[in-house]
Amino acid sequence: MTSTWKVYFLALVSFLVGTSEYVISGILDKISETLGISVTLTGQLVTIFSFVYAVCTPLLMALTAKWERQKLLVSAMGIFVLGNVLSFVLPGFELFVAARVIMALGAGMVVVTALDIAAKIAAPGKQASALATVVMGFTASLIIGVPLGRVAAAAFGWRSVFGFLALAGLLAMFVLYTVLPRVKGDDPVPLSRQLAFLKNGKVALGLAITFFWLGGYSIAYTYISPYLLDVAGLKEDMLSAALLAFGIASLAGSKFGGFSTDKWG
Repeated sequence: MTSTWKVYFLALVSFLVGTSEYVISGILDKISETLGISVTLTGQLVTIFSFVYAVCTPLLMALTAKWERQKLLVSAMGIFVLGNVLSFVLPGFELFVAARVIMALGAGMVVVTALDIAAKIAAPGKQASALATVVMGFTASLIIGVPLGRVAAAAFGWRSVFGFLALAGLLAMFVLYTVLPRVKGDDPVPLSRQLAFLKNGKVALGLAITFFWLGGYSIAYTYISPYLLDVAGLKEDMLSAALLAFGIASLAGSKFGGFSTDKWG
């Protein structure tokens, strides 16, 4: 397997993680109805996942900086799979929240480590494209993962989505362990030194753009399903198509971003 296909498999792993995060948006109304809670409260499942992801990922990556990357990725996938298994089997809202926390802990390390490995195994001059490909897997979850999650939830119940993700994650762990090269870890960078980069105006501006972009995106996307169904009056059979259109736009932007960075700098 060439490095190109390994990068695409890392994108597939990123796709699984993205689906686990965004699929809540596609099945928000079904979770709300089943658990007997409001749509607003159900939407906080996205907030909790994102908060744990944002706060804990830098800390966990600093603690595991010296770990061999393939070993770290497989271990993080194991945590991710555990979170999905618990989401599938545990009853009630509170236990589901706990499962989402575990899922987010694993997901954050999976994405960062996948990006790290992709950059290190990419051909010279293709690092940006490799990173964009992994990110493309994350955004592809909007195109394929969320609509498929909606279909699976309608056919088998919304918890089945996390059962499928757990099975796919187990298979991915085996492939990652088998085909990925052993990539050395990095010297630990203290969190205080990482935060010091915020003093650089260009870094702060880049992070601010990302913050507001993802903030607006997430607010819109989290409640898009109940909005289209209850406010816009969209039919159930058209919802997946609407989610698909949203995701295609995201995928096109990610791919063009990587291509243009490699081509024009």
